[in-house]
Amino acid sequence: MGSLRVVDISKPSGETTSSLFEAATLQGFLFIDGHDFSQLEVDELYAISQEFFCTVPAEVKQKYSIRSNNIGYTDFCNENLDPRKARDYKEGYNFGNINFEDGTLNRSIAEGEPEDSIPPYFKDREVIIQNAVKKLHANARKILGLLAISLKVEDVNFFVERFRPAEVSGTVLRFLRYPLIRESDLDDMFDPTIRAGAHTDYGALTMLFQRQGEQGLQLQVDGENWTDVDFVASTHPGSAPPFIVNIGDLMSYWTNGLLKSTIHRVKFSPGETRQSDRYSIVFFVHPENDSTLIPVPSKYIKQAAVLKHDSSSMTASQYLQKRLAETYQHRIT
Repeated sequence: MGSLRVVDISKPSGETTSSLFEAATLQGFLFIDGHDFSQLEVDELYAISQEFFCTVPAEVKQKYSIRSNNIGYTDFCNENLDPRKARDYKEGYNFGNINFEDGTLNRSIAEGEPEDSIPPYFKDREVIIQNAVKKLHANARKILGLLAISLKVEDVNFFVERFRPAEVSGTVLRFLRYPLIRESDLDDMFDPTIRAGAHTDYGALTMLFQRQGEQGLQLQVDGENWTDVDFVASTHPGSAPPFIVNIGDLMSYWTNGLLKSTIHRVKFSPGETRQSDRYSIVFFVHPENDSTLIPVPSKYIKQAAVLKHDSSSMTASQYLQKRLAETYQHRIT
């Protein structure tokens, strides 16, 4: 499917918002070009992620295991994105409770609550990660502002006012490693052809860095057939490739189903060997915890009404906790 729309947000125009609207309502996935990440910055993040997973001993990583706040380390087969299938064979680390004004990671959110400790390996490289999360969140707010314009929301600041950088939210930066798979590793716990099982994402937006030669993302736009997402290069010299951005379940719910949350998975791409690791860096964007998920005030959304809201809509925090419980019900404490 190299046909995903490429939307350049560097110089927003009417064409920008029109393309954004069509992509978000028809496919739920698009490329975002014109961000402010250089290739060097992205390469630095991947190097940090790879070294963490490959050099930090397992017993050290386990000391920082994921908790109910969705912060910490997940080991192999800890997640089940597709409940009909075996668990996904990968490991990851989530940074959360982030202050996107100053870059503070894993902060405490209640008086007297201890900070969620960060593995020493990351502490030594914290400035690079902090700069990245601040820029990612700023790009996310820019996309959300353009979405509000495209949806003709009554208050054009509706989204950005619910994604303020210093406020507490479920937004997470996630490092992922899908390890090489040897024949001796194969058992009935996982499908060796699948990197990440079929799923939709929980939040408002998901932003994924691309890496050439590491394709494999597939979408099920029509609810039946799987189509590939090809690599796309940036049109801006020195820039990292466009983000792959998709609409999450929360945003679809919030917009009465007008914006599409599409089922997707990650398979081994054609020609990709199972004898090598693969790494991903993903930014899951959520509104502030206290945001009430009443339908977004837009005439388009009122007309759509694909989904039904009950009269007592939940908060963003309640929505996320419900979804996390479904994914980690066997493990999280």
